Amino acid sequence: MHSPLKILTMILAGGTGEGLSVLTRHRARTAVPFGGQYRVIDFCLSNCVHSGLTDINILAQYNPKSLIEHIRMGKPWDLDRKHGGVTILQPSYRGEAAHWYFGTADALYQNLDIIRNSGCDLVLVLSGDQVYIADYGEIISYHLSHGGPVTIACKKVSSRESSRFGMVRCRKDGLVKKFREKPVRSAAGDRASLGIYLFDARLLKRLLRESRTDIVFDMLLPLIDGGKVYAFPFEAYWEDIGSIPSYYGASMRLLGRASLISKRGWPVYTRGDDLPPARFCAGSEVSGSIVASGCRIEGRVSGSILFPGTVVEKDADVKDSIVFSRSRIRRGARLKRSILDKDVIVGAEAVIGGDSPMTGDITVIGKGASIRNGLTVRQGRIVEPGKKVRDEG
Repeated sequence: MHSPLKILTMILAGGTGEGLSVLTRHRARTAVPFGGQYRVIDFCLSNCVHSGLTDINILAQYNPKSLIEHIRMGKPWDLDRKHGGVTILQPSYRGEAAHWYFGTADALYQNLDIIRNSGCDLVLVLSGDQVYIADYGEIISYHLSHGGPVTIACKKVSSRESSRFGMVRCRKDGLVKKFREKPVRSAAGDRASLGIYLFDARLLKRLLRESRTDIVFDMLLPLIDGGKVYAFPFEAYWEDIGSIPSYYGASMRLLGRASLISKRGWPVYTRGDDLPPARFCAGSEVSGSIVASGCRIEGRVSGSILFPGTVVEKDADVKDSIVFSRSRIRRGARLKRSILDKDVIVGAEAVIGGDSPMTGDITVIGKGASIRNGLTVRQGRIVEPGKKVRDEG
């Protein structure tokens, strides 16, 4: 995208991620690993760089350490620049420590000086905790051609999913006529708001003269009533990973079509681990899986995603599971429909999870936990980070 307009990007990354249970005990939701080598924030940042947007602020607050360590100066995304680049901002008011952000609009309000001083024409506000591929240039062109002061990105979803999203009804020309937050029924329309907002800077600064809590309720709804919001029809790859079932489902779909996140000419950038290639030992069996660098496979892996440095010992069986970096599945252990965070040790002959396909029956083991040799951890159990599990409990 080549535009004479100055565009400032504000990425909202302050959510607690409660729906992801123990996976967000020690990290922000934006820093959750995804797809065998990425973090969730990688998708948003890569989209920005490919779209020609390099003046980026990330508004973080909850457990930001992992996110800060991952992004650093932004070099993997070519954002280590003298002008623009990426900056991580934590709650402050006029340079001093402030209370936590009360909501999405308050996060912008607390950083109003950044918006004012940027001299920008447009402000792109993004939710940093979603996995998707998007050319923001298309949204900007749509915004300019329709002439409204605000554009939101919307995607068609099935009626059974409407209770998970803010649902939008539009005119044929894209003008938003109705917005309902997580309705029981989809009477508000069949398009879900994706948390991608493009504001004319002058309007946004005017709206933020007073502290407001929520972008949707305090800003968008009054603008919709005034006929000032348009909906961009989003049709590219997009996944909601805000809960354990949705995260697991989105991950498993990658195994069927890896091209979902490897669009030609649009790579997803991330910080590498500088590990050697994965090693598949004699007698190992691997099928339908993603196995990252540094892994050593001696046993069986099927329908699973293994992050860098994972070890699966001889006679161990990993099936339909997601295993984060540096975890070890010891000899003879069995892992089914489970998610293991980093540095987890599964003892020899232990059994984790089960075969039930029910949505809520995904076993999740927190970071640094260890499972005793020979122990069975029932399907659907949640194990807290660092816990040494010595009995089924």
